[in-house]
Amino acid sequence: MAKEQTGISGEFWFFSQLQRLGYKAYITLGNTKSVDISVELSNSTIITFDVKSKSNFGGSFQYLNIPKRENHFAVFVNLEIKTNSDGKTILLNEPSSYIVNSFDIDEIAFHWEARSGSTGYGFEAKLLWFLKFQNMKSITAKNIADFKNRHNINGEIDFNKYGEKIMTLDEFENKYFNQK
Repeated sequence: MAKEQTGISGEFWFFSQLQRLGYKAYITLGNTKSVDISVELSNSTIITFDVKSKSNFGGSFQYLNIPKRENHFAVFVNLEIKTNSDGKTILLNEPSSYIVNSFDIDEIAFHWEARSGSTGYGFEAKLLWFLKFQNMKSITAKNIADFKNRHNINGEIDFNKYGEKIMTLDEFENKYFNQK
């Protein structure tokens, strides 16, 4: 699936889940910077989402530019697909998502610089599984060591801290259910 299709697919999937849960959600079309979806809560508070998507959480979210604003969240969508030998896309599972408050992105992501001189801000996509559920699914000891080194963590990772900062869609619903 092309990068643009992956991004749009993730945005529309997350938007559909918010609609399905009964939120008053709006999707922005086009290249609106940093806001893909907005939700109006019953107290007139607006929360916004910047949606980032990957197929099978492969690779890194390496060009993050998430502005730190009150009530602004980054949503990382995992589209579980594969392509068969004929080039047909096969849906493996229902997509999943991880929601992180924009003020907490620094707890997961880090600033990087490539040998070519290009720089960015990002993280290994599979770290979300690991930090949220302590699930070693496709993550290596090197990934974990790099994460600990980049975040100056000596000793064990505080999984409770990350478990609170990284929300699933169910946890988001539990938090905002009474504000629809």
